[in-house]
Amino acid sequence: MTACLVTDVVLPERDVAERYDVLIEGARMVAVEPAGRLAGSDAAQRLDGQGHWLLPGFIDDHVHLREPGAAAKEGYASGTRAAAAGGVTTLLEIQNNQPLMINRAAVEAKLDLVRPQSVVNVGVYGSLVPGSVGQLSDMSDLVAGYKLFMGPSTGGIDVQGEQRQASMFAEVARTGHWLFVHAEDGDLVAEGLRRYGRQGAEAWHLARSAEAEAVATANALRLGAAHGTRVHIFHVSAGPTVDLVSEARAAGQPVGCGTCPHYLYFSHEDTAAMGSVLRVNPSIKTKADTERLIEGLRTGEVDCLSSDHAPHPAAEKARPFPDAPSGIPCLDIFMPLCLTLVDRGLLTLEQVLDRAARTPAQVHGFTRKGRVQTGWDADLVLVDPEERRVVRGAEHFSKAKLTPYEGLELWGWPRLTMVMGEVVHRR
Repeated sequence: MTACLVTDVVLPERDVAERYDVLIEGARMVAVEPAGRLAGSDAAQRLDGQGHWLLPGFIDDHVHLREPGAAAKEGYASGTRAAAAGGVTTLLEIQNNQPLMINRAAVEAKLDLVRPQSVVNVGVYGSLVPGSVGQLSDMSDLVAGYKLFMGPSTGGIDVQGEQRQASMFAEVARTGHWLFVHAEDGDLVAEGLRRYGRQGAEAWHLARSAEAEAVATANALRLGAAHGTRVHIFHVSAGPTVDLVSEARAAGQPVGCGTCPHYLYFSHEDTAAMGSVLRVNPSIKTKADTERLIEGLRTGEVDCLSSDHAPHPAAEKARPFPDAPSGIPCLDIFMPLCLTLVDRGLLTLEQVLDRAARTPAQVHGFTRKGRVQTGWDADLVLVDPEERRVVRGAEHFSKAKLTPYEGLELWGWPRLTMVMGEVVHRR
């Protein structure tokens, strides 16, 4: 078994004034001690941490890659390298292009593609569509959960009608998995698009409204309570949704919710100014919504941070707003985007580590991920706390090079990423 000794690192989870050494054997950390105490180790590999921070790798539980079916936009080779560069050591992927994950055979075929190409840990979700009904238990040991689109989005795989949705909530409950929801009410979105049209960012904001998200969330929480289903609302964009989830949690319901960097860095005024590069579902809302999301991340009402990495070629995203696809890529810069919220004084480092590593690990049952601790998986990221860099999309490993963060200075860039004891990214 190969051993590696990482020396002279700071563990911010413990004490930024102390230096530590971490001994890794195989895929796990076997000792975490004050610097110098492991000097007698006969580890074949040694990495000098140079006093940098050693953080747990982030767990991004909301990623869209495009393989199989549309690997020209993003595949596992490019997508997982982008993840490693962005400090993500585990990603969970939602297939929203054909073929969907509707049965065990489809999931097995997808995992066969994942294993030889990926440099980070990868899991997949089962697709909740009419074709998967009756198949969920058969694939439950292979998937990270099940994803339901309650409103229209990329791929056109939303499920409408309460009776149909209710049967899916009931079936997911029997598997013991969480049900993860894209919460936008399809009727309200359709009505909004008829009323406001599709001609620009303001119309998109009004059609894909906070009300549409809140109505769908309320319905999802009600169905979850009725069927005993654990419900997690993905990519929350609006303050009222945070309130609804908080009320359900306070009532004892097993619920959670997460948000994404684009809802924290931008408002719908930015979408109007920047155009289709910020077209995304749900739409980016108001500055007041951003403030409520930040508050929710502070309090834990919003308990997860994820990227919602959704890659499209630059030529497609550069189209006029009505013709551009929805989605924003950010795997390459996910950790810096999260840590810059600390640098700006909006969140503490403890809060970011909890929302981007520990809580996702708990939700998905990863009992040895999310901390730098003896006996845990060696999914680790080395960060130089003195370094700031400017985002350059052309440098990204992702095939999606057009980014709304272009030119933004960020803090907390990974210098080295290790997955299960193996170095997979070094800069």
